[in-house]
Amino acid sequence: MKFATEDNFVEIFELFKRNQKFFPNIRMGHILRSIQQNKCIFKDGVVIIFNISQSTTKIGKITTSKKTDCHINQILALKNDGSASKLLKQFFNYIALLPYTSGEIYLNVRIDNYRAKKFYERSGMKLIDSTTWNNGKIQGYVYHIKLNKYVSKKLDPFLPGFDASKVV
Repeated sequence: MKFATEDNFVEIFELFKRNQKFFPNIRMGHILRSIQQNKCIFKDGVVIIFNISQSTTKIGKITTSKKTDCHINQILALKNDGSASKLLKQFFNYIALLPYTSGEIYLNVRIDNYRAKKFYERSGMKLIDSTTWNNGKIQGYVYHIKLNKYVSKKLDPFLPGFDASKVV
C-alpha cells in the first residue's frame, strides 16, 4: 500500500480535473489535506481518498456509518487496465488489518456513473441505499462491504490467499 506524497499532488489533481464530470466539486485543498493526513493512496495511476469515521455520520437516506467505519470519498483510475481492481483489493486488505477500524466500508457514487457502479459490484460491494447532493439536484447510491477482520500482526496483507473482500 503506497500513500500519496505531496510530490504526487499535481498528478492526482490533474486526474480529477480530467474527470470533472463525476467530481465537479473536488478541491485542491481537499486533495492536499488527504495527502498530508495519509488518507490518500496513489499507485499505478489509481487514487483512493478515504476517511475513517470519528463519529456517527448519515451517508444515505437511511444509512448511517458509525465511528471506526471507513468511507471511500473518491476512487479514480487513469486507465481501464485492472490496476484499480488490484489496488482496491489491497485497500480492502489494509482496512481489514487496521485494529482501529470496524471492517465496514461505504462509498457514495453518482447514479449516472454506470461504469463505477459495475466496478464496485464486481469488487464485492452491495448497493444498500440512495442519497443526494447539491440540495437534491444530484442523485446517488450508497455501496457497502463488510470485511473479515484480521487481527494477526504477522499476517502479510499481500499473501495470495488473503482476500478480506469476502463478505462476513
